[in-house]
This record gives sequence, C-alpha cells and structure tokens, in this order.
Amino acid sequence: MVSPTVHIPYPEGVEELSRTLLQKSERVLLFGPPGAGKSYLAAELARRLQAEERSCACLSADPGSPGFGIPAAINLGVWNQDSWQLEAFEALCSLDAARFRLPLAEAVSRLMLKVPVQLPLIIDAPGMAKGVAAAEMLLTLVNVTAATLIVVLDRQDGSIELEQEIASLPMPVVRLATSDEAQLPSRHERVDRRTRLWKQYMGSAGETVLTLDGKALLGTPPPVNCPEKWCGLLISLGDADGLIAMGEVLELQEQQLKIRCHSLRRPPRQLLVRDARHLPGHKLKTASHRQTPKTDTSLLSGPSLVYPSDHKNINHGPQIRRRDITAELVNGLFEDPLLLIKTNWSRRCLLFDLGNTSRLPLRHAHNVSHIFISHAHFDHIGGFMGLLRVRLGTCAPCTLYGPPGLARHIAGMLSGILWDRIGENGPAFDIAELHGEQLRCFRLQAGHDKMIVLPERSVEDGIIYQEERFLVRAVELDHGTPVLAYAYEPVAAVVVSELALKEHQLTPGPWLGKLKYTYMAGEQSRLIELPNGESQPVGVLARLLLRKQAGNKLVYATDLADTAENREKLITLARHADTLICEAAFTRDDQQRGVNNGHLTTTACGEIAAAAGVKQLIPFHFSRRYENDPEKLFQEIEDIFPNVVRSL
Repeated sequence: MVSPTVHIPYPEGVEELSRTLLQKSERVLLFGPPGAGKSYLAAELARRLQAEERSCACLSADPGSPGFGIPAAINLGVWNQDSWQLEAFEALCSLDAARFRLPLAEAVSRLMLKVPVQLPLIIDAPGMAKGVAAAEMLLTLVNVTAATLIVVLDRQDGSIELEQEIASLPMPVVRLATSDEAQLPSRHERVDRRTRLWKQYMGSAGETVLTLDGKALLGTPPPVNCPEKWCGLLISLGDADGLIAMGEVLELQEQQLKIRCHSLRRPPRQLLVRDARHLPGHKLKTASHRQTPKTDTSLLSGPSLVYPSDHKNINHGPQIRRRDITAELVNGLFEDPLLLIKTNWSRRCLLFDLGNTSRLPLRHAHNVSHIFISHAHFDHIGGFMGLLRVRLGTCAPCTLYGPPGLARHIAGMLSGILWDRIGENGPAFDIAELHGEQLRCFRLQAGHDKMIVLPERSVEDGIIYQEERFLVRAVELDHGTPVLAYAYEPVAAVVVSELALKEHQLTPGPWLGKLKYTYMAGEQSRLIELPNGESQPVGVLARLLLRKQAGNKLVYATDLADTAENREKLITLARHADTLICEAAFTRDDQQRGVNNGHLTTTACGEIAAAAGVKQLIPFHFSRRYENDPEKLFQEIEDIFPNVVRSL
C-alpha cells in the first residue's frame, strides 16, 4: 500500500500506483493544476493494468478539457484496447468547473452510481489548484467519490495553494512529480481539442423542433424574449429518468426551439442551458454574459481597451509554452510590439512594451504587475492609455521599467486627462529609469500633479528586478535614442545544499519541502520549525540552505541599429538563451532602410541569434511593406539561423 503523504519521482510513482491498483480496487483522485498531466497519468495507469489483463474505469470531471468523451459534460469511461470507451455521461452545459462546481458535484455523484464496482476507479479532477473554488472542489470530490487515495501532481512551482486542505484529507496523499511528457496546452489548443470532441459527438445529429410550453427550463437560460441570445447554446434534454441527449440551439422563435441533437428516445420534459456555446463555423467556447452573440466574425475579436472594435483581425505571433510561463506576441509580427508573459503559478502577468493594447484580454490587463518598456516611440508606449483605462479602480500596484525620460512621458499622458471625479482612487504607477548602473525611481498617480521621487537603487550585472521565481536583466542599446533590451531569467528549481545541511547539523525531512514551497511563495518572514525544535524565518534558512538552478532564459530586443557595439551587447545578453525574440524590420535588399531608420535586417537578426548560440529565434516587428510576402523574411533569416519559430 502507498504510504501517506510522500513525494516521489514520476516513474517510481507510476510503478507504485499501478501495483497498488492491481492489489486493490482503489478510488484514486488525481489532483493538480492545468497541464500537470492528470489525463496522461490516468491513461498510463490504465495501460499498465491492461498489460496485467486488468481493466479500470475513469471519471473525467473537467468539462472544459475532458480527457475523453464529451465537453461541457462529466464523462465515465472504461479502458478498452488502448483507449477510454465512453460508458455514460452527465451534461453540465458549461465549460466552467469553478462557476458551476455544485452542479458538477451533483453530476459526479450521479455517475458514481454507474461505476463498475469490481474495477479500480481513477477520478480526473478539473485543473483547479488555487482559491476558494478549488478548495471546495477538492473536498467535495473527495466526499462524493469516496476517494481512498489522493495523487497530487505537483510541478513544485507554487501553482498549488491548497496545502492546508490537502493536509487535512483523511486518506493517503501521494505527491508525484509531473511527467516530462506533461505540457500545459495553450488556450487555442484546448479550444481546438474540445471543439473536435464536440463535433465528434454531434457527427450524426439531426435537426428537430421543440416547443417550450410545458417544459422546465433549468440552469441559467437567457430570457425567452431575447431569442438572439439562445443561438449556439449547448442544451441538455432530459426527464425524470435522467439525460436523454445533448445538442445545440439553432434558433428560438415564438416558443419554438430549433435544435441539433441525436434522435430522441423519448420526449424531453426538462431543458438544461448554461453558458457553453458552439456557433456554426466557430469554436466551442463560453458565451459572454455581457454581449449579444452574433454569427459574424466580430465574435472572434477580443475586447477593445481603447481602439475601435472593427480593426482588422491579425494572426497572433507564436506562443512559448513552458511549465513556468506562457508568452505571446499579442499583436503578431507586423503590428505594434506587445509581449505578454503569463505566469503559471499565479494570475500575474508581465508586459514587454506597450504597443496597441486593444487585443490584450481584460483578465490579463487587470493582473499586470510589471511592464518593461524598450523606449518611448509611439508604437512601443501608445497602448498605455488603453491599459490605464481598464485599471481605473484597480488597487494592484504596477511598476514600469524603461530608459531615461520614461517617467516624464508617463506623467505627460496622465496629465492630459481631467481627473476631477477620481479623488484618491486613481491608479498609481512606480517608474524605474535605468541610468547606467542606477535605477532612478518615481511614483505617479492619476489625479495628482506631483511626481514623487523615490530612493535610487543600484544595479548589478544588469539585474533591474529580482524575486524568488525569476529576474529581469536589461542592457542599453542605441536606436538614435537609448533603448533597453531585456532578458527574463526564471528559476527552474530550488534545491537543498546537502553540504550546508551537514555544516549546520540539520537532519533532512518534510520541513525542507515546506521551506522550499514557502520560499517560492515569497513568504520570507514565515517561521519554519527545524528538527531540533527551533524555528527560523524562511528568508534566513533560504540563504543558508537553498540553491537556485537557472531555467530557460527568454530575451526580448527590438528597435536597435546594426552597430558593432549593439551586436556585442545583445549577443552577451542573449548568450545560450532558450528563446530570442528579436526584431528583423527589413530584408537584406533593404539594408539601407535599416541603416537610415536604426533597425536590424533579417541578416543581422539571424547572425546575432547564431553568435549568441540561442536555442530558437522568434523574429518580429517586420516592416509592413512585407505584409504580402512574409515568407521572404523567414527564408532570409533561416539561411543564417535555421531554428526559427514561425507564426501559428
């Protein structure tokens, strides 16, 4: 039997779990953040049991990213011939496990009655590991499934914040390192996959018309007098005996509901509608609660922060997906520079440059904590006004880093607005300008004319910002004006120095795991109890015992002249980086344009990447003169540096 509360490597953990399932029909709950590999582990355990001529069942409880079956539903499957065979499902009609966690728990409870009692059961929980909703979901699933064993898939990056809840569970808890095969899929990949699953389920569906008279409308249906809001909504048809079928609404006219669904075995008496929507030609997504749905391409546009909503659609730049972050060029390769880094251990976001912010999702704009500006040309800072608009009423601090003069430019934009209604509630910004080896710091607040001068900070080895999980390094380049290039350098892991343990005569134990977790969470003053009964602050113990291992460096550079000095500085900053995001404004035939405008050519971009020995290159900030022939730009770069990541 697996021992209570252990933390073991993935291969050994899978081997031990499979032996446990062979010996006894356990009910194993898989818990962890998105991309931790819960569905992958469930399939791996099933394959191992199959090799021993034993089957198992799986209850997939994530309606937004189901491991198998039907999206917007809870699915029960049995492993058969190297895949999950769908046995039953319960409709949720929503992709949002957090918002509808009570209906989700009820659906799980109903499916539990259909689980083959002779088989081990694997419960694949939703990817929720933070906050009140996740805590409630974990404890509820433990209760309704009568789980006998909890497996916590832990990336050890702080993405799990329910340590107290996990510790309180009255059953064994196995902490398993995530598999190297586990990858956090991008939002687009998740949407594409669940859309495919839905289309597979609807493959043989036909059209039918139902009258709403005499039928119970359940869930969160739109008003019947707003028929336009019904179009595309997923619907569940049922009666007192349970689910009959799922379908999608085509239209509602005068109490007549036209839907696509499978053949109805019996007339439905209950219609369940929530917020999952699939419109013809579009993806399966969550319906907006604020906007009336339309069937034209405006559905694909993100919320605008300051620009009109009818701007042309663009292809986003490539996404960089790692365990610690997801990074994306929001405006693609030809438009205003705006690099978004979303941290996977929290809701925090970082921005590099502030070009057009109309495509920056609101949920990310509210969570921006630091912005790193290359320089103050309009296409790199003009999006500040859009960001400012959505942060009105937001108390979260935001710090901007940039070259000399940045505070004056931001102050100018703030002073151009009449703030007579905002009082003391205007958003505040800390500004840090890099002057050689000093950061000159200021504080600005909307509604206040005075710029507050803050203490200067010294800069060592180019590090302008540093915390437990990452640091940002900057170097000044020349573009006819000072321009900053940045390196985002994450901490891949925090390890305990065995030598330091022996030196301080400390015995290894679970307290070390708590030390690492609290350190990565930034809780420097929290006390850790040592084996000898003494207690020390996390910050003190971390300096004595913990060592950081560097992660995959990402470098961002744009708007620099092709000079020997610029090349040397950028190559040094980008040395052995995992990813270099670098401008390539002009083709080699237009080299003189690059010289005249202080920009790199495709040739210079490729040569810098090769000299720096980076793993991959994402060229961007292409001149719009090449919009009809981007292939020429890519080919010229690949002639010099072949490992180029192209736009998705």
